Amino acid sequence: MATHLDFVTLDVFTTTPFKGNPLGVVHLPPGTPLSQDQKQTIAREFNLSETVLIQDVDPSNDSDPHTRHINIFTTTEELPFAGHPTIGTASYLQAQGINKLITKAGPILIHSDAESGVVSANIPHDTHLNSRVLGDIESTLRQDRLHPTPEIRSAELQAPIFSIVKGMTFALIPLPGLDLLSQVSPGVFPCAPRDLVDVEWSETFLARYYYVPMGTDVSDSGVRTVQLRTRMMEDVIEDPATGSAACALTSYLALRKYSETTIRFQVTQGVEMGRQSDILVEVRVDVGEDGVRRVKEVQLGGKARQIMKGSILMPLP
Repeated sequence: MATHLDFVTLDVFTTTPFKGNPLGVVHLPPGTPLSQDQKQTIAREFNLSETVLIQDVDPSNDSDPHTRHINIFTTTEELPFAGHPTIGTASYLQAQGINKLITKAGPILIHSDAESGVVSANIPHDTHLNSRVLGDIESTLRQDRLHPTPEIRSAELQAPIFSIVKGMTFALIPLPGLDLLSQVSPGVFPCAPRDLVDVEWSETFLARYYYVPMGTDVSDSGVRTVQLRTRMMEDVIEDPATGSAACALTSYLALRKYSETTIRFQVTQGVEMGRQSDILVEVRVDVGEDGVRRVKEVQLGGKARQIMKGSILMPLP
């Protein structure tokens, strides 16, 4: 027995075909009995950085027609949240009137700007600056997994290890210029998450996010906009656009570097691999009576372009 599952692919954080970050989006009809292994198999077949499975609802029995549950998979595991799948899926579903996505990390409200074409999402966040950096455990690291260029290696050892939610953590590695940014490449992280990340946060995806500040402007109304160039490296791939990493980096900068309570960021990623991605993030911060800054809201924005559509013949048990 088998069933056909409809799918589309989109390029996310761009309006130009074959730029941005590709995304697979698969419809699971109501009552389709797919196991976790079968869902993972579908994601592996797409072989993209992420694939989204939408839980479709019977239109005659839809108690909340503006909400859909989604699952986000890499080729090897399910993620609680990821940015480019959220923006891509939101852009794809907006024509159906969907304004809320339910992920493993929590509900995500969706907003669409008809004039600009930008789709934005209020990103679930539970930010945490981990207590150690790689330099604190340098003697235990796989030295061949650190960059051979001294300036980059030093930045890797001192980079903050920051979680945007439990399960999504990044080493935020600042570099002084694009010449150094051009030298980084994929590679296995120099230690296991449990050896670096605080215990209650250590069940996590962990990757390296390199960035170069490119400038900042302050509008007449006093809102700061910061431009960043970034690259995200995993064990064996470079990701053209990483919304969760962009949200982690901008939240960290909003908490640690800037004094305003609303800061906008324009993040450009994927240039070096020929897939430029334009990511928008707005971070709003509360300042407590104790003077401590806390993230109040993270809004991720971008555009997407549908590229392919078709169906998968999926064997059923």
